[in-house]
Amino acid sequence: MPIIVLDTEALSVLASPKERGASARRAQAIIYAASIRNAPIRASAAVLVEACRGKSRDAAINRILNQGIGVLPVDPGTARVAARLLSDNHLDTCSAIDAIVVATAIRLGESLIVTSDPEDLGRLAMNHPGVEIHPLN
Repeated sequence: MPIIVLDTEALSVLASPKERGASARRAQAIIYAASIRNAPIRASAAVLVEACRGKSRDAAINRILNQGIGVLPVDPGTARVAARLLSDNHLDTCSAIDAIVVATAIRLGESLIVTSDPEDLGRLAMNHPGVEIHPLN
C-alpha cells in the first residue's frame, strides 16, 4: 500500500467526523486500511496553517495527529518542487498549500493523497504517476 498523504480537508474531516458524514466514513476507512497494512500516514506541516483555527479545533486536529499521523516539515527541496508545480501549472500562491501537499507526496514516492479537492490536486499531480488522488466526496 502506498504512503497515505492527507490534505487539509482530509485532516479536518477526520477531526470532525460527526459534521462530515460520508466523507468522514471514507476517510476513516482509508485510515483503517492503512493501519491494517502498516502503511505510513503523513501530512505536511503546511496543512496545519489551514486546519488549526482555535482551541477546540486545534485539540481535535491534535487528537488525530497523535494517532500515528506523521507531520512532515516543508524542507527546501519540497518547497522547490511545490514552486515548480505552481509555475508549470500557471498558478499563483493561492494554491501554495495544495502544491506543497502534492510536492510532499512526490518526494515520498508512491503515495495516495486523500482530498476533497481532487480536481486541483489532480492537476498538480498529473505528470507524476507515483501520486494517486483519492477523493473524499
